[in-house]
Amino acid sequence: MNLINMIVNQLQFLVKLLNYSIIKLLKHPYLIFLNGIIILLFLTLTIYVKTGEPNWRKARLIMQLFADPFTHRNPLQSYLTNLSEILWCFSLAICSFSIGLINNIRPKSKVNRFIVCSAFILAILLIDDIFRITLIANQLLGIPKSFTSLLYGTSIIAYSIFFRRKIASTPYFLLLVALGLFVISTLVDWLSLPGIGTPTMLEDGTKLLALVNLAYYFWYVCRNEVLSAKTRTW
Repeated sequence: MNLINMIVNQLQFLVKLLNYSIIKLLKHPYLIFLNGIIILLFLTLTIYVKTGEPNWRKARLIMQLFADPFTHRNPLQSYLTNLSEILWCFSLAICSFSIGLINNIRPKSKVNRFIVCSAFILAILLIDDIFRITLIANQLLGIPKSFTSLLYGTSIIAYSIFFRRKIASTPYFLLLVALGLFVISTLVDWLSLPGIGTPTMLEDGTKLLALVNLAYYFWYVCRNEVLSAKTRTW
């Protein structure tokens, strides 16, 4: 009898916990939306693999999508490329988190357009770098890499002009260093220099160094913006 009561109590506790979790989850619609997108993606992949005749290529596609970058033959493959992508994500995460934090500190104030636009540009460049949008557009659609680079460059120049006063009040030399290194990386990619190690270092190495300066810049700027917003509320 005691065992049955214990099981019933445990079930009641689990039901209450589940109800409480659902109530809390409903207060975060964005989280539900994001989880829904991922679940929908999984369902789409499952339907794609299961429908039609059995095809090993379909199953292999799933394996490729979730494959680890590590291989026993090339244990160091893409390590520095992954580090570059982490730095992209770090800068974007800092800006995104700061936007939400400032909005919570000063809910009735205007949105910090500088950080919002910075996050938007970082998101576009991050997506391009991870999913190789420029390379895919060049190989499949015939769009020159120079055109995409000039498009990004024009957007960054417009961003710099629009926020010139704000940028001038920050350690902008870090942005100049990062921009110069990005330009070198882009030019090396355009020129297709002969060799193996040196062109890679000039293209990807300079980009990695640029991202280090960029990450520190946005960490410093966003930190000061959050502290400034907090100070104004006191």
